[in-house]
Formats: sequence, C-alpha cells, structure tokens
Amino acid sequence: MSDETITFELIRRIQREEQKSPKLAKMPDNFYSAVASYMDQKKQMVKEDRKGVLELKSIERLVEDVFDRRERKVVTAAVNAARTNILPEGMTQEERDFFDLVKISIKQRRDSKLKNIFVSEKLEEGGMVVFKDEVPEFMGADMKPYGPFKKGDIAKLPDDNTKLLIDQGMVEQFKVSK
Repeated sequence: MSDETITFELIRRIQREEQKSPKLAKMPDNFYSAVASYMDQKKQMVKEDRKGVLELKSIERLVEDVFDRRERKVVTAAVNAARTNILPEGMTQEERDFFDLVKISIKQRRDSKLKNIFVSEKLEEGGMVVFKDEVPEFMGADMKPYGPFKKGDIAKLPDDNTKLLIDQGMVEQFKVSK
C-alpha cells in the first residue's frame, strides 16, 4: 500500500484492521503526514459546517486510535525482538525508528540486569571468599566449624554461608586477575 489517497474510509479501514489483528496492518509509509494534509484541507473546507466539524473530530479519534494501537504493537514487537531478534513487518519509517530506539533500550536493560542476576547467582554458588573483617568461628550450613577468620583471609565456604556473608558485607568473592 504505497501513497494511497487518504480518505475517511481509508482511515476507518486501517483503524478496523488495527483493531482486529495483533500484527501491524499495512498502511502507506507517509500515512501520518498524509492524514495531516488531509485534515488541513478538510479544515479549510468546513469552517463552520457542523457536519464537517463532526467528521474532523471522528477522523481525529480514528487516527489517535490507530496511533495508540500501533504504538502498543511496536513496543510489544521491540520487547519480543530484544529477546528473539525477530523483526516485525508493516512498520512505517517513523515507527521503525521508534522501534529501534525502544528495542535498543530494552536490550541494554535486559543485558545489564540479567548479567547482574547471573553474576549474583554465581556468588551464591560458593567458591572462594575474602574476609573484609574479623569473623569468629561459626558452624557452617554443612555442620562443620569454620574460622575464626581475620581481615584478608581467604576460604572456601558452603553456598548458603557464602551468600549470607556476602549479603551482610562481611566477605566478597575471591577473584583472580588474569
């Protein structure tokens, strides 16, 4: 559908298609700018004509509904694309630009948050820890005694104890630099 003449019927048809389908309906790439021109022409013609004024209000509501529905679909498509890299079809260039911005933002957030979650999951798995302060002897989750520890001591502890001590800020995961 390329550069089709904008009419009330076309706007209504696109609105119905957007309402019925979860996918983006096909519409002219210049739809919004063409609708703006169409409405400017209508405004010049109607002036004080009550029927014309009502038609303009109807057009505004239809276009806003089309815009809202498509915006929601583009955002949903961006969320899906950030997860799957599957790109939607039927977007106007303006919607594609918006889609790209939203997708990039979602992808950055996902990558950052999931990376943090997965890093903290690794911390929960136990491993070697470095003590930040002195810690007296304690009974580990495996019912074995651990400690006492001095600041800077390195030890391998059960997973549950590692998580607890990290959460309390008493230890940090021991990392070897390469």
